Amino acid sequence: MNVPRFHLPEAAPGALVHFPEHWAHHAREVLRLRAGDPVHVFDGAGAEFEATLETVTRKEVVARLRGTVDARPESPLRIVLALAPLKGDLMELAIQKATELGVSVIRPVVTFRTDAAARPALQGTRQERWDKVASGAAAQSGRAFVPEVAPTTSLAKLLQEPFSGRKLLFWEAPGQRRLRDLGPLGPDVLILVGPAGGWEPAEAEHIRAAGFDAAALGPRVLRAETAAIAAVTAVQTLWGDLG
Repeated sequence: MNVPRFHLPEAAPGALVHFPEHWAHHAREVLRLRAGDPVHVFDGAGAEFEATLETVTRKEVVARLRGTVDARPESPLRIVLALAPLKGDLMELAIQKATELGVSVIRPVVTFRTDAAARPALQGTRQERWDKVASGAAAQSGRAFVPEVAPTTSLAKLLQEPFSGRKLLFWEAPGQRRLRDLGPLGPDVLILVGPAGGWEPAEAEHIRAAGFDAAALGPRVLRAETAAIAAVTAVQTLWGDLG
């Protein structure tokens, strides 16, 4: 049986930690844990600890941390996934799966065709929820590292930011190169996936002019959330830790 895992940024050896409400509810009501049960707590930055629940009540859940345990290894690739915010649960699905697949940073980016229902993300209205999705996905998948979900930005601002690694544009236009033909990527990779409805041709040209290599994800047109998951999976399979 797997030991339940919880993400608490304040985790440290010997610390007495109080679970926030969403983790307390999960421990108490979903997992039915009780005082004395063993758990693991990780800080989201790569450290994981053995712990024992000392208090489990409707008012609080408290654990005492002990020594560190070996965390699962991270991918040799530091993948930054930039994608247009998606409406409803689709963005949460993309964040969840990207976390499970080993992404290091998630960058929501508003493009010309970003759905109007998703544009309020620029005001940070979904930030707390997205952070919790990444945290929960890391706990489920065994990662001790929680990807940063960066504040939503515009495509123009993203293209102006420096990035020292390889930059990949996934574009459904005919004639794009196969991903495996791009050669070695290096340790840092920025993946840019378009919105529902695809890229405006002028946008794609601006992106390529900013140093992005265009590649295809096969002969079919994928939904935006599928494209994001497929792009990360392909990169991890060819150059990361899924191969």
